[in-house]
Amino acid sequence: MKSAIYLGTAIALLRFAVAVLPTYEHGEYRGQNQLVLGDDDQANKSEGIGMLEKIVGTGSAKEVDSAGSSIIHNAAIPVETPLDADNVATFKDPSPPSSYLTQKYRFSVGSTTNQWAITYTPYNDDLTCKTKAAIDADVAMIAKKGFTSIRVYATDCSILKYVGSAAAYHKLKLILGIHIDDTILMLAQPQINEIITWANGNWDIVEMIVVGNEAIFNDFTTPNLLAEFITSARDHLREAGYSGPITTTEPIDILLHNKAILCPVIDVAAANIHPFFHADVSAEIAGDYVISELERLEEICPGMQAVNLETGWPKVGMANGVAVPGVLEQWVAVAGIQKTAGGRSVFLGFGDDGWKEEGEFGVETSWGCAHIFGVDQS
Repeated sequence: MKSAIYLGTAIALLRFAVAVLPTYEHGEYRGQNQLVLGDDDQANKSEGIGMLEKIVGTGSAKEVDSAGSSIIHNAAIPVETPLDADNVATFKDPSPPSSYLTQKYRFSVGSTTNQWAITYTPYNDDLTCKTKAAIDADVAMIAKKGFTSIRVYATDCSILKYVGSAAAYHKLKLILGIHIDDTILMLAQPQINEIITWANGNWDIVEMIVVGNEAIFNDFTTPNLLAEFITSARDHLREAGYSGPITTTEPIDILLHNKAILCPVIDVAAANIHPFFHADVSAEIAGDYVISELERLEEICPGMQAVNLETGWPKVGMANGVAVPGVLEQWVAVAGIQKTAGGRSVFLGFGDDGWKEEGEFGVETSWGCAHIFGVDQS
């Protein structure tokens, strides 16, 4: 109960704080100095409570009515907000609503709680590799804040060795990625060999292997070539003793249009479900959108568990219809997604990716959301 009040208070304070902040342009923040909010902001406060009631319920949101004034640093949740490992269960319902928990699948991944996994990339903003010490610290924090798995996208930067050893120490599982780019699968087979050598027959730490990340969507390969490569990868991995699920992940419509080709070669129906890229989906309904898409995904590949391997909301950028980037909006969207589908969703990501190009709407660098789970990244 106390943790729910903390969360409701924190997010609601964010809501009315951000409402009176000066707006920031694409690619930059304004008003980054300390902002003190007084008692005369009742209109913004009421609007904030209204939004939070939709996400976390009336009780938690209305706890802010007697809050008086508060200080927000850089429009982010204060470090002292008590959202530590003991309070991660704030978003976790005792009985998650989806029937997937009781359904039997040949392969099953995810969590029976509302918190499962987060993505991790081992790069600094200049695309140099993070040190082992930095990776150890990051993985320790991921474990401390209640995640049970980490998704990685490739095998570079000694990620198998460094993230793997840290994950094993903290009893985390790995969702391994085989990166496919415009080299037409030339670099993919060596990654499989590297994974097999690294595992050395000890596969317990590997929850799932994902062959490609939006490779068809990005025109790096074709559905038929990808299906052939997944089949080949499966043969090599099974021969090496890996018996867990193998899949690929794309935007859901890519899988829909190619289900006859892809569904027979995967073990888990996976998609990257990003509410922000749908102009009619606001942060407030991001959770509802994700769970509805997961239900659709289950129908595309019947008999398989459906999982969301990349999701979240950006902090910075330009609006896409009613989908508006922002610090507050990210909090609201992530809270909603975790509430409805956290046990089957991988959040993007541990930190912002300053090494990426900003992309459409200028949002690609700002999806890092670990701070929402209590990680201090200052």
